[in-house]
Amino acid sequence: MLHILNGDALAEVLPPSILGRIAVVREALVDGPVSANSIEELWVIRDKYLQTHYAGASEEDYFTKVVPEFEKILTATSDTEVYLWFENDLFCQVNLWFSMYLLKKHTGAVYLVSPTTDLIEGFGGMNQLQLEQAYRNAKLLTKNERHILSDMWELYQRPDISEALTLSKQVSPELPFLYPAVLAWKESLPHGAYLGKPKEALKEISAQLATNDIGKIFRAFHIKYPIYGYGDLQVKRLWDELKKQESEN
Repeated sequence: MLHILNGDALAEVLPPSILGRIAVVREALVDGPVSANSIEELWVIRDKYLQTHYAGASEEDYFTKVVPEFEKILTATSDTEVYLWFENDLFCQVNLWFSMYLLKKHTGAVYLVSPTTDLIEGFGGMNQLQLEQAYRNAKLLTKNERHILSDMWELYQRPDISEALTLSKQVSPELPFLYPAVLAWKESLPHGAYLGKPKEALKEISAQLATNDIGKIFRAFHIKYPIYGYGDLQVKRLWDELKKQESEN
């Protein structure tokens, strides 16, 4: 049994009664370039981006802390039951799509564990009993559902937002969380003078609160736009970019 967890925070609170190996997705694939001709090339692209945009990131960290966790997924044996622990926001969804892509050739059962809380709380708002219940209620993914989630990664990587919107709409009855995440992706894209919803939202929140305090802005953004699921690091990077763009204009 292999549990794929979106982040270390969930790994720290996973009930000990839930047995099996753990692979922690320590990535934010929603942020930065993902276009690559191979998984190995993707590692290099991601490592370079994170080193450039996030202080403290180093090549050693990526290839010792991130890649080995993905390799656990890639090398899961065919008789291994896999449990995917991911929330419904865009941040988590992109990581889910990639994890499912890594499992493309996996022939064992794959289950999706979803939080019973809202987008703001996620797994972090659940106690041990609720996490155990979510595990017991895990959804066994059909072959078609697995194929679709894997395809979503390839559409994201291209990127092909039009096809992703069409596909996610078609499977709304089976995977209702998919379309809202894809729509959030679409709305995050800049066009013309429009900077994309996240940056426009940060400008709006800053004006409403009459502050440039990134801590206050992040908290308000997280509550108002939980569909993005961005952490404080992603929001700070967007804010810094926004300020730089404003100073250059």
